[in-house]
Amino acid sequence: MCMNLSDDVKFIKGVGPKRAAALAKLNIRTVEDLITFFPRTYQDRTKVTKISDIVFNNQYCIFGKIKNAYSNNVSKNISLFIADISDGSRDISAVFYRKTSPYSKYDIFASMRQNFQPGKYVYIYGTFEYKFARRQITVEDYEIVENATDIPKTFNKLVPVYDLTSGISQKNMLTYTTAAVDTAAHLYPDAISDNPKYKTRLMPIVRAIKQLHFPSSLEEAELARKSFALQEFLLMQIILTKARQKNTVKQKTNSYKVTREFLTPFKNKLKFEFTKGQKKAINEIFSDMTGPKGMNRMLMGDVGSGKTVVALSAILLAIENGYQAAIVAPTEILAEQHYLTFKNMLEGLNIKMELVTSSCLRTKKKRDEILNDIETGKTNIIVGTHSVMEERVKFKNLSLAVIDEQHRFGVMQKAALLAKGSVIDILMMTATPIPRGLAMTMYGEISISVIKELPPNRIPIKTFCFSEQQAYTEALEEISKGNQVFIVYPLIDESDKTELKSAVKEAETLAATVFKNNRIALLHGKMSPKEKNDIMQRFKNKEFDVLAATTVIEVGIDIPNATMIIIQHADRYGLATLHQLRGRVGRGSKQSYCILVSNAKGQNSAQRLAIMTRTNDGFKIAEEDLKMRGPGEFTGTMQHGFPEFKAGDIVKDVEIIEYTKNIAQDIIKNDPTLSLPENSKIKQLISSNKYCELSKIIQVG
Repeated sequence: MCMNLSDDVKFIKGVGPKRAAALAKLNIRTVEDLITFFPRTYQDRTKVTKISDIVFNNQYCIFGKIKNAYSNNVSKNISLFIADISDGSRDISAVFYRKTSPYSKYDIFASMRQNFQPGKYVYIYGTFEYKFARRQITVEDYEIVENATDIPKTFNKLVPVYDLTSGISQKNMLTYTTAAVDTAAHLYPDAISDNPKYKTRLMPIVRAIKQLHFPSSLEEAELARKSFALQEFLLMQIILTKARQKNTVKQKTNSYKVTREFLTPFKNKLKFEFTKGQKKAINEIFSDMTGPKGMNRMLMGDVGSGKTVVALSAILLAIENGYQAAIVAPTEILAEQHYLTFKNMLEGLNIKMELVTSSCLRTKKKRDEILNDIETGKTNIIVGTHSVMEERVKFKNLSLAVIDEQHRFGVMQKAALLAKGSVIDILMMTATPIPRGLAMTMYGEISISVIKELPPNRIPIKTFCFSEQQAYTEALEEISKGNQVFIVYPLIDESDKTELKSAVKEAETLAATVFKNNRIALLHGKMSPKEKNDIMQRFKNKEFDVLAATTVIEVGIDIPNATMIIIQHADRYGLATLHQLRGRVGRGSKQSYCILVSNAKGQNSAQRLAIMTRTNDGFKIAEEDLKMRGPGEFTGTMQHGFPEFKAGDIVKDVEIIEYTKNIAQDIIKNDPTLSLPENSKIKQLISSNKYCELSKIIQVG
């Protein structure tokens, strides 16, 4: 049957409409989707192990003769089918579990009795365990053969293991991908290996697709993955290169000189010295700002590394040259925190600063005054939220825009801010460190400054996984020393659909029980900005001992006297969020603690929480988070059209990304419109649905 890559997957042999609906849950809708839905791992069935050599709790492939087969009821609802197997070295029981109904007359093991005839031979893949007082192998897959010399179809080879959804089994996926690869893999465009100018040692794409699904060895599978990844990253880098070419940074009309009118008194007022990382970042930013082209720089720094004073230094450089500067934050709490911090640091300097949030612009008289002062240039520094990007906010001479927690803002919002001036220097800040491969993939040529070290007076936070009772015991101990405690919950209100604790209900309960002799307050996102600010200010003034809150406190809250944060249902958060929450304590000179409370029993949850207890390094945590959750979820960019890589891994493929970046620049330099014959397949792939939406979005940004 002749098929096209764009054909509906339901036309693949054996799929049909019902299974196609199930495959759609895995984002498999076309033939192309299916052939590029690669296995997540492989079962190594190339080695048959003697039964006498196997050890408990490991997976094995065994081969032996069927001696006996029978069924057994373990309980009212669970039955076993057991086959006794011998390979001459030892005997073992192969066990199959099935749910049963005591009212059913149907023999659920009828086909297995037919297959497992004594005297036949069987290949089995499964886990060796000790259950129900017997040595057994719990079967994942098997294949019966008549004679010991018969060649099996699904053994003595690497077998792909796919992600699944309800209604789709591994055997289904193997059948469908085999049919799709055999029928349509040869149609997949090869953007690079046919071009002699960029010939690599990697596989042609068609062979890579086949080897990824049905590898001859693990080494071949990895080579195939790298080959397909190279093409994916090449296409991405070409889109980024074309976008940068189209949005070439304009020549500046404004200029800066370091006059130190504000910078010197600001620095003299500080009670600390800049760290090496801060000094390096400031020098890099100043070099960009005093250069001939607009700045496009990202400042990455771990929680508490001192990004704010670096940003303020850049702002003061703009101000002392007669320009306006704006800093935008994703929440009113964080914007107000910046406003108060700046106000304190700039006290005594002749600088007018204004806070611009929806709350501030609510009353007409105040709104008109704020907007007029910004438009006439009376206001030097504008601190605000998304409100700053609104059309009604007009500037006289905005030259610098600082975007804090930049991943919280969409491309269109950033574009709206850039439209506020002719050539605006952009400084993006994030406390969520982005691994180098992801930064190169997402941001291409953007300049990056990194602050890795913390200020010298900061004591590393100690992190533990405790029970809820032990966590509260530790909290009471901290309170007895005059310190304060955060308790974070994933929900605001109690829900019937989940057992998760809520901030509102738990604050009431704790106030009447554990903390009945203490002062407890509540903070969540449904409160008005005025209520939130009032609670935070009173907590900062030590009017409360405990603050029960949601993740509204994730960024920007600075309470030096808070020395403990208890995170309820810690397994429900990503590592990046847990690290951000942990950064709410340890802001002063006292030893601080983060306690993770979780009832989750899964291995993945335990592994993630263990990472938090091992390290305070935001960059290591970010890489682990990226490995576990994927780049889209990690950065929030999936919603903005960032495609999912089928084989590329932005953590371990940094060298491939750098290589494709150089190739992409070379291709676009020699063929900007991709009109040469050797680039026709690149153009074809970029025009596909997967990349065309990203192309549109990046052009805007």
